[in-house]
Amino acid sequence: MEVIVLVGILFAVFVVEIIYYRLHALDNLRLKVDFSKNIAENGEDIELIEVVENKKRLPLPFIILKFATPLELKFYDTEKIATSDFTYREDMLTMKAFSKHTRRIKVKCTKRGFYVFPRVGITTSDMLLFERFTKEFDNAASLVVLPKVVRTGITEILMSVTLSELQCRRTLLTDPFSLAGIREYGPNDPMKSINWKASARVGDLMVNQNASTCTQKVNIFVNLEPYNPKNSPQLLESAINLAYTYLLELAKSNIPASVFTNGRDIHSGQSVVSESNPGSAAVTKRGIMLAGIDLKQPVVPFAEVLEKYMHSADQADFILIISPNFSDEFRALLSDFKTLRPSLFWIMPCNSTSPEVGLESSLADSYLRWEVAGNE
Repeated sequence: MEVIVLVGILFAVFVVEIIYYRLHALDNLRLKVDFSKNIAENGEDIELIEVVENKKRLPLPFIILKFATPLELKFYDTEKIATSDFTYREDMLTMKAFSKHTRRIKVKCTKRGFYVFPRVGITTSDMLLFERFTKEFDNAASLVVLPKVVRTGITEILMSVTLSELQCRRTLLTDPFSLAGIREYGPNDPMKSINWKASARVGDLMVNQNASTCTQKVNIFVNLEPYNPKNSPQLLESAINLAYTYLLELAKSNIPASVFTNGRDIHSGQSVVSESNPGSAAVTKRGIMLAGIDLKQPVVPFAEVLEKYMHSADQADFILIISPNFSDEFRALLSDFKTLRPSLFWIMPCNSTSPEVGLESSLADSYLRWEVAGNE
């Protein structure tokens, strides 16, 4: 009889425990997965932060956190992940009553892009491990990985070409009412430009240097049309990386620049463009824009972008075209615009196995082949 009573009591406790956990196991649980920063450099290590809170008296024997991350975010800890189109991660921990758990996981940002964690999940159990309970949470975490900074000598060559072109096309007219500075007297300087006070102060002839009547800038056009039948993305990514690196270098030299692409934004679907706006903050904003280009979407025809924005450029501006595409139609388009904008210059990202391009005579001195690693 006593055994039967004991069994009955244990069964009643078991039933009550199961029912209570069914009703309350997932109450007052909080889960958030976030990043240590929202904007990261390409190749940078950042932290993925898991925060779980159990805000009730009921302890939980275990909690399994589940979420999926893009393959472009590489975990250093690979013991708890599975991969397919995404990286699926599961972390297990025990939660006492009224407890909070925070875990920081180091990840490496290996590719530009805009990444989100829209949903994360929790699985837990009753104390007797008889039944499991699962819940999903909305999650607002997002991460922008900027394009990769190009570390080869191409940037030095490009800046040399840029500064040379801007200097050659600087207007001969100066503004007599705008003083840019004072410099030493040269044999070709007129006597009326001598600053006698400054000359007496330094003991040598000094002249006033008037400012140019126009402000020169750079216009960057990035063509992301396919360059081979396989629609390979490698050289398109290189073109985006070079555009971002070039913007950084121009900002260091205080040269205003605009960037125009025919790639579509991952959110709006519109072509990614940004008019001239100097400053480091503007470069970061443009880096975010370039990071948001979705190469899976069909691009806007490059001729439309060139036609729309080229005519807004001043004659003295330097025009840089970055394009892995070298089709006959593309080269004919550049040849036509070269007659209107003599400062136009084309850089073609390519592989070592890419064929040599038969250039029209008008483009022969305005073309640079840039070989990047890879073989497509």
